[in-house]
Amino acid sequence: MGSILRGAVQMLSKCSCACGHGYVEVSGSPVLRFKCHCTICQSVYGKPFADIVALRSNQVARPVSPVLQFRRHRLPPAVSRGTCSSCNKPVVGFLPLAPFFGLAFVPAENFPASVTLPEAALHTFYDRRVADVHDELPKISGYWTSQWAVSSRFMCGLMRR
Repeated sequence: MGSILRGAVQMLSKCSCACGHGYVEVSGSPVLRFKCHCTICQSVYGKPFADIVALRSNQVARPVSPVLQFRRHRLPPAVSRGTCSSCNKPVVGFLPLAPFFGLAFVPAENFPASVTLPEAALHTFYDRRVADVHDELPKISGYWTSQWAVSSRFMCGLMRR
């Protein structure tokens, strides 16, 4: 299933890992896209950085794919990351921020090609980078400054809607 957007019908996208067994269904438009260079993302994604699309957690339909295995890689507050039990690739992450509000993170590569994603807005945890990236995006270093950069841009993205 690709994406559907017509009139009052909300866009629904099936976002899946490369093997297709692990998936989530996402409604609405993504709020923010960024590239994370933290050591956890490097380990989970097996890449120098993760290309991540951020959404409101309620944009991800529940229940999620039964083959997802969730794990936190640090003490709360932390992202609970769901990986496919078949291919071990990341599918979705959830970060609860307040009762009834949180963020969801889906790898950009998991969206179907028919979905137009926003351009990446920044690099986070740039102090943990494996190699320099030569682009015009802001490069944010440090834990709290990276968290603030994503959170503030996410909230600004919500306000523009």
